[in-house]
Amino acid sequence: KLQFLYLIGPDRQQEDTTMFTVLACADLQGGKVNLEVTFPALPNLTDLTRRVEEVFTGEVRALGATGVAADFRISKMQIYDDVFLKWVDLVSSTQLHEYDQIYVFQPQTYWHVDTQQDLPAPRQPTIGGPAATSAAAPPASVQRPSYATAAPPAQAYPPAGYGNQSQAGGETAFQDKATAVFKDFDGRHQGFLEYPEFERAMRDRGLDFSSNTLSELFYKADLDRDGRVTFDEWANWAQIYPNTLETLFLRCKDTSEEAQLRREITRTQDQIAANRARIEQLQRETEQNRSADAAMQSKVSGLQQQAQLAAQSRQKVTQEERELIEEEIKLERQRDQMRLQQQRFQEVSDRFNRGSQSKGSPRRARDVPA
Repeated sequence: KLQFLYLIGPDRQQEDTTMFTVLACADLQGGKVNLEVTFPALPNLTDLTRRVEEVFTGEVRALGATGVAADFRISKMQIYDDVFLKWVDLVSSTQLHEYDQIYVFQPQTYWHVDTQQDLPAPRQPTIGGPAATSAAAPPASVQRPSYATAAPPAQAYPPAGYGNQSQAGGETAFQDKATAVFKDFDGRHQGFLEYPEFERAMRDRGLDFSSNTLSELFYKADLDRDGRVTFDEWANWAQIYPNTLETLFLRCKDTSEEAQLRREITRTQDQIAANRARIEQLQRETEQNRSADAAMQSKVSGLQQQAQLAAQSRQKVTQEERELIEEEIKLERQRDQMRLQQQRFQEVSDRFNRGSQSKGSPRRARDVPA
């Protein structure tokens, strides 16, 4: 049975349990001062505030600053979030990890205004800080605020095949898993992993380790220290952490299924958007048809009014027509009167003729034209 003697230097775990270091930066006399502030253990916000104020008060006095308060006071603290890659307000000690970078703001006055500058490399406090030899070096971290941090001491790595993953029958499956996880992490298809996407992928798959642990894992994989992990380096890392690889592989499978669901959701949402666009188009067309219908209804009403006016105009009799009709009626009345007089005359004439004939009058009967 093979055994490996894996030497990585002093026992860091023992040091970490006896000292908790936070990097605190503030603005003093127009310049940035970044200090390593140590605690026996993870501090709460009250202890952190008190300790940082004590350390920077010592710096103010050591600098002999004039025109400023003798005691350093904090109005607000922010911490650099390695996940979102930005500064956020420090509101709980649960946000703190070893060697996290914080920035402390003083009350803004006429004598003091914080300025926007790059953060300098951290150093030991001038007064009240531990000896330089007792401070542990911070772990490497690719995404940090813009200052140069000391790299951890180099570590010797065992050759590829470390662990029990090279046994016959399991190598192919193991390599397939390593390949699948690497491709899943390499979302931009670059052929290598950088720290931001490595950290984001680890956290997205539930391995929400501290920034120090993630930095250590990335440092283990990056054998040539170029800030990138190639597939060969990843394969070596996977053999060092087989259980971690197995966990990631299972999470990647879940992530693929979720990705399929997300794609289906996206397609459905696109269809919904298309349906809504069609509904809006139909609504616009309906509104246009309603407008056209209203216009035609208005036109019909106008035409009906014109027809009614024309009918009314046609039914009215002009003055000339009325006079002509009245004269015509009068004439016919006169004709009726003449016909009646003629009839009466004829009746009288007929009676006269009959009377003359019956009496034997010599007067001859006259013929009266009808």
